Amino acid sequence: MTTTAPKNTTQIYAEDMSDEKVEFALSTAQEGFNQASFKGKVFSYIANFIRAQFEKHYGKGWNVVVGRSFGAYVTHEIKTFCYISVVPGVCVLIWRCEGAPEDLA
Repeated sequence: MTTTAPKNTTQIYAEDMSDEKVEFALSTAQEGFNQASFKGKVFSYIANFIRAQFEKHYGKGWNVVVGRSFGAYVTHEIKTFCYISVVPGVCVLIWRCEGAPEDLA
C-alpha cells in the first residue's frame, strides 16, 4: 500500500517549533507516507520512521503519534511541538519531552 501526499493537503494545526523544524517535520512525514513497502502496522512504521529521523537530526527524546483518531495532552520542551497532517484524515503529533529516557531512570 503506497499513499502519495499531494502538497495541497498539508495542514499545520498547531506548532511550537522553529520554521526549520516544521519544514523538516512536514518533509519527513511526507517521506514516511511515501515509503514503498509497508507490512503490518502502517501508522506505527511511519511514527518510528519520523522519530528516527528527528533523533538523528536533533538528538534523543522525541515522541511521535500517527493516527486517524486520537487525543493527546503532552508536556514538551519549548519549541519542540508540532501537530500536522500530510494525508487527509491522518494526523501526526511530534514532541520532545525534557530529558532523554536514560535521564529518567
